[in-house]
Amino acid sequence: MLAKKFAVGVGIAIIFPMMIHYGVSTFSPPPKWEDYRIKNYYEKHKRATPEEQKKLEEEQNRLDEQRKKAEKRFQKHLFFVAVPLGIIAIIIGAFLSIQAIGTGLMFGGIFSVCDGYFNYWYELADPLKFVSMLIAFIVLIFVGYKKLGINKT
Repeated sequence: MLAKKFAVGVGIAIIFPMMIHYGVSTFSPPPKWEDYRIKNYYEKHKRATPEEQKKLEEEQNRLDEQRKKAEKRFQKHLFFVAVPLGIIAIIIGAFLSIQAIGTGLMFGGIFSVCDGYFNYWYELADPLKFVSMLIAFIVLIFVGYKKLGINKT
């Protein structure tokens, strides 16, 4: 029975953040690299005149900028979905009486928060990093102290 509980907890911990990630990807798809490339760019560049090379380079630079904007948009959406849902999962997991599900939700919530941060960290303003991490930290301390009885002897 312990192995089954462990399997359920680990399964939830793995599936929950993946579900959030691909849920966001469904409604705000990440850019596909090949959509932002000139087909056969290097061959065209090699055979082009200097003026044509310059135009190809400018077009590729324009496409690179579009890709970066699309990546930032996806990363922002992922952050603003994964972090709050992760924190909610931690809270719900702490209050569930079924240990395997509660533990799985707590770990899944932590992994979801990490997924949101990992993808958007460099774009996130320092005050938002601090405030959102402070909230996550306070939630974990509160859950540990009040619900899990870490302070009880």
